[in-house]
Amino acid sequence: MADSRNLALHATLPERYVRFDVLASTIDHRGRLLALLVDPAQGGAEVLPWRRRGPWKPPIPLFDATVVICDGDDEHQIPLYGLDQWFSEIDALGDGVVLGAARIPAANDQRPHEQSAPAHESELTRNVIAFDRGGTRAGAFYAGDGIEQLSTDPRGRIWISYFDESTYRFAMPDGTWSVSSMVGLARWNDPDGDPWFAYNDTGNEVDWCDCYALNVGQALVHACPYTKFPLVEVDASGVRSITPNPITGCSGLAVSDSALAFLDQYRRNDKPVWTIRKARREDGVVTETGTEILALPGGRSPAGWARGKIGRDATLWLHEDGNPRQWYRYEIDC
Repeated sequence: MADSRNLALHATLPERYVRFDVLASTIDHRGRLLALLVDPAQGGAEVLPWRRRGPWKPPIPLFDATVVICDGDDEHQIPLYGLDQWFSEIDALGDGVVLGAARIPAANDQRPHEQSAPAHESELTRNVIAFDRGGTRAGAFYAGDGIEQLSTDPRGRIWISYFDESTYRFAMPDGTWSVSSMVGLARWNDPDGDPWFAYNDTGNEVDWCDCYALNVGQALVHACPYTKFPLVEVDASGVRSITPNPITGCSGLAVSDSALAFLDQYRRNDKPVWTIRKARREDGVVTETGTEILALPGGRSPAGWARGKIGRDATLWLHEDGNPRQWYRYEIDC
């Protein structure tokens, strides 16, 4: 029989921001709540609702936004002006923030048989943009189409996982474009640097059709890519290990040494159920050890699917679908 466990309430966006739309929200590596807010009263800023994974939508007129960083009772605001993309991803970067737009125009990601010449970098949509503490643009780069999740680590590296519709466009030596699809996992060491792609180091051992679960820790990064869901461990130098994993379909991950916690979800009696499938990694093997049924504080059952799914070492942060203003915390008990 599965154990039950109540999640802890980790952070809530202050009530004074209730009139603002939340474009993006996360918990950073310091445990702070970050949110990208837009005043719906802005003329032309009809930014919600929209589908993050759906087809790219034409940009709306330039709009202003505010990033709010909440650290307990401390709060910092970063004003942003003249945004022109559907930013769905946010995280801390140094004293500032970095934003990511999950979808970009299809014209920027032609299939290999539709290569164009010449290749001009100016044609690429820079859909990841960094801002300093005061809101001044500090860097930007093209990250391709189909971003699943953007997370930064304490050293300021930017990790991006991708879903199965992803494409990334490369400039070839002869001046044409080449496109890779289903790129899986990439890292940038700064907001102006060149990317490193995980599939370069895993070759045919790993399918990178979709990076289902990502955990960006203090020193190590772990990912579980579709279709086989191996546990891929990465450090600053590249891939350290690839461990076969019998726990498939997991969409969130917490890691503490050999202890693992995989988020799994299903529907029972037409209601969503959040579960943690516990496991251990020993001698190059992942072994499932038990299951926990998750409830919200006070024992309340979730009203929607778990979203966010921000894994950082032994902690996994989640929010209910439709409510990115309130985040809950799961921690591995070793």
